[in-house]
Parts: sequence; C-alpha cells; structure tokens
Amino acid sequence: MRYLKADYIFPISQPPIKNGVVAVADDGRIISVNSPRSIVDNVEEFKGILCPGFINTHCHLELSHMNGVIPEKTGLAGFIKIFIAVRKTFSSEQIQRGIEAGENEMLENGIMAVGDICNVSDTFHQKAKRNLKYYNFIEGFDFFPENTEAEIKRVNGVIEELMQIDERANYSLVPHAPYSVSEKYFQTFSKTSPGKILSIHNQESAEENLMFSEKRGKIIEFFSSLGMDFSKWKASGVNSLESYLGFLPKANNLILVHNTFTNSDDINFAEAYSKNIYWVTCPNANLYIENKLPDYNLFIDAGAKMTIGTDSLASNHSLSILDEMKTISSHFPELKLEMLLQWATLNGAKALGFQGELGSFETGKKPGVLLIDNVNLDKVSLSSESKVKRLV
Repeated sequence: MRYLKADYIFPISQPPIKNGVVAVADDGRIISVNSPRSIVDNVEEFKGILCPGFINTHCHLELSHMNGVIPEKTGLAGFIKIFIAVRKTFSSEQIQRGIEAGENEMLENGIMAVGDICNVSDTFHQKAKRNLKYYNFIEGFDFFPENTEAEIKRVNGVIEELMQIDERANYSLVPHAPYSVSEKYFQTFSKTSPGKILSIHNQESAEENLMFSEKRGKIIEFFSSLGMDFSKWKASGVNSLESYLGFLPKANNLILVHNTFTNSDDINFAEAYSKNIYWVTCPNANLYIENKLPDYNLFIDAGAKMTIGTDSLASNHSLSILDEMKTISSHFPELKLEMLLQWATLNGAKALGFQGELGSFETGKKPGVLLIDNVNLDKVSLSSESKVKRLV
C-alpha cells in the first residue's frame, strides 16, 4: 500500500482536495481519497498536483515515423498533398521503430489509454504487448460509391489481421472524414452494434465546410488534380457536420475529432441529434496544420462533452496530453485546470468506454496516478514549465 500526498489532489469524480492523500494498493487499485485529516504514517509527499492517468482520445500511432517530415501551417489540403507524396517512402523497419518510440513517449507522458486510428495493421503487434490500453478505430475511405465494396473488403482484411494478432482487442470500423467517404459508405454504419464506438475527423478545415455548402475550395481542387471526378457529386448546401451526421446511429458513442471550424449552430445541431457525442480537441495539431484553434467557449456554453487528443507525430511535435492542456491554457487562460483535467481523463475514458477502470480516483479503479509539478499553486493552474511524472 502507498499513501501519496500533494498540494492538491484532483480525483475528477469529486472536487479537488487541498493537501489530500490517495491510498493505492500494490496492484494500482485506488483504495481511498482522503482529506488532510486522514493523514497516516509513511506518506509520500509531493509538490504539485496528483491526478489520474491521461486518456489520449485521438492518435495515429502508425504515423509516428513521420515526425518532422511535413512542414507546419500548410492548411489541410496542403498537408494531405505532402502526406500522400511521402507516406510510402519509409521502410517497415522505420515504421516499427517509430511506433515503438511513439508508444514509449505516451507512456512517459502519463497516458493510460488511446483511441487510435488504424488505416493499416502496422501497430497491432506493438499493441498486443498491452503496455497501454487501446481502442482501435479501423478507418475507411472510398470517396465515391463505386469504390465502396472494395474499401469494405480492404478494411475487413485489416480487422482480420487485428483479430489474428489479438482476438481481445477493442475495435470499430469507422469513416475517415466527410470529404473522403461516400453516402453509400456512410450508410453501412446504420447497422453498427450499440457497443461499438464511432469516430470521424470533423471540420478540421474551413475548406471542408466550403466543399459541402458550395461545392468549391481547396479540398475539391486537390482531389480533382488527382483525377477524381466530382461532376456527379452534389453539395448539400449546409456545413459538413449537418450533411453527414444523420447517417450515424444515435445510440453509439460518437467521437468527433478536431472541430476547429465548428460553430455554435453546428454544436447545437449535433447535441440535439445525440447525447452520446464527444468532441475531441487536438490543439497542437490544429495549430500545426491550420494555425487555428476551436473556440472552446462555444462548446462549454453548449454543455458539450470535451476530450483531448494528440493526433499524430506527422502533425505534432509530441504525444503529450499535458502539452495539449498547456496550449489550451495559454490561449484560453480563463479555463480552469479542473475542467481541462476532466477533458483529459474521465471524459476521454467515457468516450472510449474505459470509465469502469480509468479516468478518476474512485475505489477499485486502476487509473494510474500522475504528478504534475511546476504548477501555479496560487491560481491552481499550469505553467509553461509544468511537467508530468507517472507515480503509479
């Protein structure tokens, strides 16, 4: 048994406790979270705050070998263009080294579980080691309905590989993004079983909304340059979110990723459609690609369930949820640390269906225990020097 004390304990499931103590069993289970009145012998004392392990709700571990390859601030269409040009230039050895290094980086940064996008099977052997808990989103994109059957066959092949390597793995078949999936492909998700969690990249670029509302912009221009024929493709006349959301089942957890150009009408539309929507923000990736952040106050005002992701090392400098929180805090200093930690822990665990074990200090859970130091204790806020260390 270990007794861990810090200036503040953030259990997440209850308000922060000043000078509190967390009792943790040898196997990592939380025994209790106590006020300072319950001090016992053999307490380990730390300067800073203690919180549960982080949940990275959106990552592309398979792209970790592309760290620093794509320039910043290209815009989404520019990013995709370079990505397609360079992705196949790496050896399998480079890819596997990147995957292992990426996972180690997440472990060092206090991440306990990951919602990971998989276009291929490259990450499956590393994940089978169970260093982290994963939910695998097997991602498909067909662009046009004539490609749907072939793409479904391809992604089912990826799922078969996953099951051969690890038959207990968590997974769902998911659409990539509204601009890369046909209506025919979207319709395949209407029969998705309620226990499966869905994910989709949403409104990462203003060009995405322009594509659906007016059938123009850089996304269409880029794909047309590759020989894709958009002559029969019809714009919906509304933003992308409203164009596709009705194809996805209301009963399933739905993780909307990025939401950089999501407005209040979009948020209200989605929240009215389903109460099972989780909004993932990946601020460092948003700045890396589009040099823009979402307006978080719009989501807060709507009571939206926010979570945090890192995206990939192709579009980020680190796989660190703390780095993402520090970026949010620097641009939106009015947001309380308690709220950001809720996004980074329990909300992410709920989004991925891992809340029974992870995300909060509650008796019987094994959420991990993190120390965040170099915090501003007067304001109980992060600083640019804040660092995270895994204690349990």
